[in-house]
Amino acid sequence: METSLQTYVEELVRQKGKITFAEFMDIALYKEGMGYYQKENPFGQQGSFYTSVNASESFGRTLAKSFVYMIKTLGLENAFCEMGAGSGMLANDILNYLKAEEKEIYSALSYTIIEKSGYLINRQKELIEKEHAGKVVWKTFEELKGFSGVFYSNELVDAFPVHRVIRMNDELRELYVKETDGKLRFWPDDFSTPKLQEYLDNINLRVVETQIVDINLDLVGWVQALADKLDKAVVVTIDYGFEAPMLYQSYRRDGTVTCYYRHTQNNDFFERIGYQDITAFVDFTSLSLYGSQKGLEPLAFMPQWLYLVQSGILEEISACKTDLQKQSVKALIMPEGGFGTNFQVFIQGKGVSIDPDFRYTKSARDVLDEMGKVFSS
Repeated sequence: METSLQTYVEELVRQKGKITFAEFMDIALYKEGMGYYQKENPFGQQGSFYTSVNASESFGRTLAKSFVYMIKTLGLENAFCEMGAGSGMLANDILNYLKAEEKEIYSALSYTIIEKSGYLINRQKELIEKEHAGKVVWKTFEELKGFSGVFYSNELVDAFPVHRVIRMNDELRELYVKETDGKLRFWPDDFSTPKLQEYLDNINLRVVETQIVDINLDLVGWVQALADKLDKAVVVTIDYGFEAPMLYQSYRRDGTVTCYYRHTQNNDFFERIGYQDITAFVDFTSLSLYGSQKGLEPLAFMPQWLYLVQSGILEEISACKTDLQKQSVKALIMPEGGFGTNFQVFIQGKGVSIDPDFRYTKSARDVLDEMGKVFSS
């Protein structure tokens, strides 16, 4: 009889006594053949959540314009690497744009996808190779070495497993997953690793009484390992989250971990294990600090709407033939659309330098007038 992931987790918790939430989250999302990202397609209207990629192909087209600009402006190699490509739609949209609008770059382009889910690799190949046969190669993160070009991810880091920390009776405790009264519940105990305290000290975070904060130790290992794999490159991280002072405000009493099941948000962490997404807001301050330790320097940080506007998405709106198309593109940059509020873009570089005219260092004030003209037309 096939064992469900729920049963697997429950038996593991009984065997160990308790497990960290990070271990639980890793199992729920990535357990081979059973985790959320290891089987059924979770993306789009048929899945549990809706991304910028699903909203409009203009998202991918605009990213393609941005990456071409960076290659030409910063003297990068003609190479893209996407980590965590999901359904493959973003890569396909980018390649479609380049094939139609940037033929020379498309012809010489080296495109790599880093993906650890065999299920998703098959889905990506099924989509991409219809129009771009032989253009993309798939690698593991461990296989990536000496990369030069544009390395990017969209909603990747938010899916890294996190540890949960709470202050109780003026002591910091880690929240484990334990079975009590026949159910999986949170259980406070000593830290599982001293790296948690090091992380808190590194960003000078003071956790207030009863506040829960989510600590992404995998972020640390990932950004530092990535930095070692780069020669001359730009890293573009698109995700939802904030810098530490905003992310860990004391009013966020319950942390930022949440679940999505069929487009509905919930905090039923221990229900539907393997059938719902689990995510947490990204701490961009730590992404910057730990990257800098390995020579991956911050170049620009901005909300997604500003990045997309500076990258040329207003041209996409002007080219739309129907109101529905216009509204789909506007959803990517307007607050009421959902993608223009909590989503940020962080650009880091290794072996590159920027000049004062680099477009992503401009302020929001410089582009608001232009946005107003387009939206009023």
